[in-house]
This record gives sequence, C-alpha cells and structure tokens, in this order.
Amino acid sequence: MDSMIPLIIIGLAIAVILSIIVRKFPALAILDVENIPGEKETKFKEQIMKARVERDLATVTGFFGRIWLWLSKHLGEVLKSQQDKLRRVKLNYQAAKKMSRTDKQQQIRKLLGEADEAAKKEDLALAEEKLLEAISLDQKNLPAFFRLGRLYEDQKKWAEARETLQYALHLSLKRRAEGEGRKGEDDLPETAAQEIYFLLAGVEKESGDLDAALDNIHEALGLEPASPRYLDLILDLSIMKKDRDLAAQYWQKLAAVNPENQKLEEWQKKIE
Repeated sequence: MDSMIPLIIIGLAIAVILSIIVRKFPALAILDVENIPGEKETKFKEQIMKARVERDLATVTGFFGRIWLWLSKHLGEVLKSQQDKLRRVKLNYQAAKKMSRTDKQQQIRKLLGEADEAAKKEDLALAEEKLLEAISLDQKNLPAFFRLGRLYEDQKKWAEARETLQYALHLSLKRRAEGEGRKGEDDLPETAAQEIYFLLAGVEKESGDLDAALDNIHEALGLEPASPRYLDLILDLSIMKKDRDLAAQYWQKLAAVNPENQKLEEWQKKIE
C-alpha cells in the first residue's frame, strides 16, 4: 500500500497539469490580437501560454512537493515506529523461550499493569505496545487479547478490534469447552465468552454491521439471558433495525429484570 502512494501522487500531478494546459488554450481565444501581425500574433500567443502554464505548474509542483515531503517524513516515522515495535516484540519472544513459567507469568502481570496505567494516562500507543509484549510471552493469554481488543475499540479501529476480539472469543470458548478455567489473571469476569460477545456486538454496531451485532448479542444472551446491559443493547439494535416484534419482545424482558431503567418509556414510544 505504501509503495502506491508515490504513484498516486504522480498520477494526480499529471492529471492536474494536463487539465491546466487544456484550460489555457481556450483562454487565448479571448485575447485582443487584432492589431498584432501574423508572426507576432503566434509568438505572442506562445509566450502568453508558456508564461501562464509555467506559473501554474510552479504552483502545482510546489503544492505536490510539499505534500510529498510531508508524506515522506510522516510515513518514515510511522514505518520506523512499527519496525521498532516489531523488533522489541521479537526480542521479547526470544527471551520468553528461556524464561520459566513462573517468571513469564510475573512478567505478563507486570506488562498488563503497565498497559492499564498507560491507558489511564491516555498513552494508547504505549498501552498497545505493552499488551503486544505480553502476548509475545504467552500467545494464549486471554486478558491480553481482550484488553487489546477493547483498546482498539476505544480508538475506533473496528477491523483490528474485531479480529482481536474474535481470537479472544476463540480462546474463551476453547477453555469453556475443555473446562480449563486456569486460575489467576486468566480467570476474570471480563474474559467470559458472553462479555466478549457483548463487546463484539458493540464493535459491529459502531462499524455499521447491525446483523453481525445482533448475532453476537444473541450469543451473549444465550449465555446470560437476564443481563440488563445485553438486553439494553439488543433493544437498541432491534429498534435501529425497525424490527417491532423483536423490540417488543426484549422490551418486556428488560422491563421484567430492570424495571427502574430510565429508558423504558422512551423505547416504548419508539416501538409504538
């Protein structure tokens, strides 16, 4: 993708240059050249055309030159940052091979704590880096994947959030099926399958895929049918989809489990 940027810029520059040249030829027709002899008229037109085109080309090339310099600088910084990040993760992974399980778990707990602190300070790049380091130490660490997915959701990186949370869901469902339930930092309420389904539903809702959002929240409700948060979301989605029957069904369920909900009256009006 990065290699296409220079070609796109060059193509745009050529298109603009051609459009300028084409526009300048009709402009010569309105010049008052009645008193200019034939040869002088031709030369005069050429000079005017050349001056105008050169003037506009200088403006255009200067504009695209500034864009190219800006892109080169910032793309270089981004690429260097990503390369540094990958290099650190690789070194961390190599070091993890030599660590005992106890040391590895201690290091992961430390990295997750540092990621939480960075997120609180809104240093999301550092939080992501710490979570990736934790994952490089244990590629089945469910809390690290869950928090990384939530971090991407906060940044509105829907594709990255979806992919990361789907892998977290895979880990959660696998453990549920196998009855592993590893104690410690992996045994957290937030990493339960229904909570990941709920977060995925929110990601799909925000990215505009309401059908996928409904699929995920249905799965969450299948595991925890009386959750007010899950019922709240599916009610919102059913109203957005203009599915009156579904909305009425879940309005009744929400009213039963959470009659104090301040939005019940508003939802009822929308359904009616």
